[in-house]
Amino acid sequence: MPRLANRLNDIQVRQAKPDPEGVKVVILPDGYGLRLVVFPNGRKYWQFRTAAGGKESTVQIGTYPDVSIDRARNEAKHMRDLVKEGRSPVAENRIRKIRNRTATATTFESISDELLAGKKKNCSPAYYKKISGGIKANLLPMLGPLPVQSIDPVILREALRKIEDRGSLEMLGNVRRWAGEIFDFAKAHGSYLGDNPASALTRNVFERHQGKRMRALDWTEMPAFLAALETLKAEPETIAAIRLLLLSACRPGEVLGARWEEFDFAAVRWEIPAERMKARKPHAVPLSKQALAVLADLRKLTGDREYLFPSRPGSKVKTLSGMALLKAIKRAAGQDIHAHGFRSVFSTHVAESLKWPDAVKEAALAHGKKGIEGAYDRATHFMERIPLMQWWADRLDAAAKKAEVIKLKPAKAG
Repeated sequence: MPRLANRLNDIQVRQAKPDPEGVKVVILPDGYGLRLVVFPNGRKYWQFRTAAGGKESTVQIGTYPDVSIDRARNEAKHMRDLVKEGRSPVAENRIRKIRNRTATATTFESISDELLAGKKKNCSPAYYKKISGGIKANLLPMLGPLPVQSIDPVILREALRKIEDRGSLEMLGNVRRWAGEIFDFAKAHGSYLGDNPASALTRNVFERHQGKRMRALDWTEMPAFLAALETLKAEPETIAAIRLLLLSACRPGEVLGARWEEFDFAAVRWEIPAERMKARKPHAVPLSKQALAVLADLRKLTGDREYLFPSRPGSKVKTLSGMALLKAIKRAAGQDIHAHGFRSVFSTHVAESLKWPDAVKEAALAHGKKGIEGAYDRATHFMERIPLMQWWADRLDAAAKKAEVIKLKPAKAG
């Protein structure tokens, strides 16, 4: 019986000649739909021909010798499998070509620009500035013009190694994570096929950052801190900023960027707009009696200005800097602590009191819920947070009165 497949061999394909008269197309069948087509100009093409669905159609596999006979047979087998599954090889081939063109035209920089555009709408200005600056300075110079699909772990590693070489290990971790977000974004939009290259670089590839984390105060250390705050030599606006930071449980940036127009003293609440919040959602803060007292004193100093804590005349920034606030807090504490750590003190003390539901505490901290639960639960628990914030302010007052009993632990050397 004659062979139905693999009728050709490499010698026959290599020596195949066009029509001597230069008119007809020479067709050499290999079997099962695969054939070699020799055009009058001498060009040779592999084709797969099928009658799936009752309609004959032809799929171009590629030119010879770019596509060898073995590769052509593998491609033909793949197309026969598609026919068995009821799929069209013609349609699948068109989809593959479109994807290949898209992958070639889509650069790493274009994907990062799309990701950053979304970040700008959904994260705080400070975080957007951090992530966009990190990507533009560390990834785009090397990876920006490359087709995103062409970037594998080896190429990404070389880009990140430049950060490691200059010793910026904390930045290295951040940039590697942001690169992972870019590739995840590309995968979600069909611009990248395969595993995320950043995932292969998470362990045992780069030197680990051994950063020193500044601690938060323990509740037992708060009395001494509050006592030190009373005698701290600092601008009254700085002292007021620290007190509002404590009483509101807000982030330092939210406090330092506060505007007088955000405060509704009749409703006894502080409305922080979405663009100033980390989660890009508006946040209302109930004002305790102690917070109102701080604001009343501060209003005498800066009530005629836009910001509660304006910078000095001639400064390049509009408000008191986070560094100035941190330095004042460190002097009062007598050790390295972070301004953000007061939120940890609030969270821990409220949780340990067992007086308040966790959802109310989390709402006070403006911690958004993730996933499906976060999409449907939009409760702000504002009315429940009114007594919570007054309780917290009263607890701080009580701690201040006991300051002479509980002393701060001595700061560790070095």
